[in-house]
Amino acid sequence: MKRKQFFKLFLILTIIAVSTLFLNGCLVILPVTPIVEINIANDNWTYEIYVDGSYQGTTNSSGKLTLYNINTGYHHFEAKDTSFLNRYGDKWQTITNGYNIVNINTY
Repeated sequence: MKRKQFFKLFLILTIIAVSTLFLNGCLVILPVTPIVEINIANDNWTYEIYVDGSYQGTTNSSGKLTLYNINTGYHHFEAKDTSFLNRYGDKWQTITNGYNIVNINTY
């Protein structure tokens, strides 16, 4: 009787070991980096976007821009109008890993 129990235990441990070896390479860990979506609230003009004083791009005609190269932390976002109206807005916001939305009101 002990021989059957030993065989079952050995078989279970073997299955676990083989499964662990084969499934070990299947685990994929994707790095979670910040994605920042800039939204200019209530405005349909294009704006130049600056993060901590560095130019990052221009919003589309809907006032939106997505940034992928912003580090986590506390940042200063600025929006400067590209037309003759010289509208301006800024916002301080903490950026975390994952998806972040920054809504900037302009004046």
